[in-house]
Amino acid sequence: MPRTAIPRPAVSPVHGRLALVGIGVAVLIAADLHLRLSTQVSPVWQTLSEYVYGRLGDRSAAPLFGAMCLALALGSLALLAGLVRARRSPAVVALLGVWCAGLTVCATVPVDPDGQARSFDGQLHNVAALTAFLALPTAAWLLTRRGRPSCPWEPRRTSIRRWAVGSFLSIAVVLGGFVLTLLTRPAGQEVTLGLFERLLFTVDLALLLTMVRPLLAASREDRD
Repeated sequence: MPRTAIPRPAVSPVHGRLALVGIGVAVLIAADLHLRLSTQVSPVWQTLSEYVYGRLGDRSAAPLFGAMCLALALGSLALLAGLVRARRSPAVVALLGVWCAGLTVCATVPVDPDGQARSFDGQLHNVAALTAFLALPTAAWLLTRRGRPSCPWEPRRTSIRRWAVGSFLSIAVVLGGFVLTLLTRPAGQEVTLGLFERLLFTVDLALLLTMVRPLLAASREDRD
């Protein structure tokens, strides 16, 4: 007897490709910032946001840092559009939207310079970054709730959830390091916040790529 075809959610390879382009551009800019500003911003002690105070000759590195955040936000927005097309949970879409909005705020509102008093803009930057970094793994976790076998994300469920857990753990490490720095700074001790944050950034890039892959994989299956 012929098997009944199981309807698949609509997926768009265009959204997946655009997401890869945005993420790829963000990675290239991040690598460029690390290489060209290696003598100005320590990748071990200083956070990614502090690249806004770097100098590229007679120009500020702030626009380049903003471009990195916006490229990642646009790539994530393409993934969001793919999730909407595939009719994923509104909660997943909303959380990924929070991630995109948080990146946009980080691109346009600079962090406070190290050692200076806290400003409203600096606090807004920090809150936006924290909210974004919490929203992304939460969206990934909800995306992989048990559903229909035909769901494009079902085969990647384990990988996505592992990266999501890694992201949550990295956030805990960053927050723990930040609190420890606040408590011990009078004694002259420091924690490698920059290294911890770059670990989180790397994990989240891997998480995004794992979330994007089903869009492309499912579209290839449909052509076979």
